[in-house]
Amino acid sequence: MSYNHGCDSLIISAELAKKAFVEEMNHKVKKMGLSHSNFIEPAGFPSTIEHKMSTRDMVKMAIHASGYKELAGIWNKKSYTFNIEGNNSREITINTTVTLPIIENDYYIYGGKTGAIWGTNEIDGYHMVLITSAPNDRKFVIAIRGASTEEERCKDIKASLDYAKLLLNHPEATVEGIASDSVAVCLLPMHQSLSYEQHDIPLIYSKNADMAGHPASVTKIMTAITALDYMKNLDGKIVIQESDITPGMGYYFEVGDIISFRDALYSMMLPSSNTSATAVARTAGEKIVRQMNR
Repeated sequence: MSYNHGCDSLIISAELAKKAFVEEMNHKVKKMGLSHSNFIEPAGFPSTIEHKMSTRDMVKMAIHASGYKELAGIWNKKSYTFNIEGNNSREITINTTVTLPIIENDYYIYGGKTGAIWGTNEIDGYHMVLITSAPNDRKFVIAIRGASTEEERCKDIKASLDYAKLLLNHPEATVEGIASDSVAVCLLPMHQSLSYEQHDIPLIYSKNADMAGHPASVTKIMTAITALDYMKNLDGKIVIQESDITPGMGYYFEVGDIISFRDALYSMMLPSSNTSATAVARTAGEKIVRQMNR
């Protein structure tokens, strides 16, 4: 799509910037070979059933995301404190939504992202992507979608990781199923993170891995890596605009707040701030539009 509106000199509307960013997300989806994914908006906020991912695509996305050192240093943190500048300057501490003591007793968590939607019926569910320890100094990548509760999500993740560990040594072993709609477990490649040409990742354990559904805030992983392709300065400033304010998770920003891109990434990945994701998409979208019209 062309955005030739004299954007080098004119202010780019938030709507145009967001549209350009979402198109870039979907362009990245195709390059990564995610065949059961499509994005409508950048925060994973309840939208339409056309906003979707399969768990096979989620693990591919997580593998690719693990190659971004900026993200790898963020998504395994438990908390983060930062200063918000502007008229209402303040310091806040944010905490991760990835709290899984039952799993962490047996598996080290290198990074992850939760997602959940409730109260809509059609796209309700609890989801998660994790990178964990695995036998022989390897790492598991797991994605689960469509658990009915947080407790079920945790239970099914633990069971799926245990099944994958068993199947690594005993491929012919019989394992039980899980209640969640879909799961995919694979090993993180030992060398290069997922390249755009390497589309097939063998799954160790799975259920309905190609069945797509709304990923909720797991979306923010794709938002983060798409933005990182265009925003290289983690200390660059983002000013929260009225159009950025998005209800739901991480609802603690005000219009006029000034944060760094680094703070925005932490806000997206730890407490899953929808406003932060929307602001990042708008800011990166402005860069995309300008780049396309040079």
